[in-house]
Amino acid sequence: MREIYLPTPTAMWSAFVDMRDALPGALVTSVGMTLTGYGLGLALGVGMGLAFAYSQLLRDLLGGVLDFIRPTPVFALIPLFLLWFGIGRGPQIALIAMGTSVVLSVTTLDAVRNVSPTHIRAAATLGATRRTIYRTVVLPSIFPHLLGAVRFSAAAAWGLDVAAELIGSQNGLGYLMMTRQQYIDTAGVLVVVVIYGLLATVLDRVIVLVERPLTAWTTREQPSATETAFRAG
Repeated sequence: MREIYLPTPTAMWSAFVDMRDALPGALVTSVGMTLTGYGLGLALGVGMGLAFAYSQLLRDLLGGVLDFIRPTPVFALIPLFLLWFGIGRGPQIALIAMGTSVVLSVTTLDAVRNVSPTHIRAAATLGATRRTIYRTVVLPSIFPHLLGAVRFSAAAAWGLDVAAELIGSQNGLGYLMMTRQQYIDTAGVLVVVVIYGLLATVLDRVIVLVERPLTAWTTREQPSATETAFRAG
């Protein structure tokens, strides 16, 4: 009875061996959906945040919609996605994209609002146009601050994949996990959880590796004054 709640490593290995034929196809399905939805959400979220920050008209027209969607739990939208879009890969990817884009759009908009006015005034004094200021001052300034949201949304995308596979999926890691749960196979469920954790870690490491050369010009990698004080103490 105890193994129902906390299976042994041996039981987990047996569950892994039992699922090994189904895992390659499930991995391809889940990784493909997650990366596609995350990529779309990244482009949509950052693009929408930049557009809102640039245009007061867009903020007036669509800002209220974003403020309404932002606190709404994505998981609560699953029945609506089923009703509106039906069953299939498209609605699943759309759910992942929506969940990640909301986080990134809000973070992007806040990052633009926090750009130092001194830098903007200095560029304007030198004769830069509004578009030039946005391209050469605002965008480089917000880039380092977006990376935390990019990493957070990447981790969230894997959880959204599990939710997305509730929408009539017949394959994937989330579907495999739900199947194992129906048979009270805790070891099998934990195996899939571990796989999700490994996938999330790999994606996070890839983002960090891409981030470092892109932010080498900033002081982001240097210890802050607070960290230095703690170390000295």
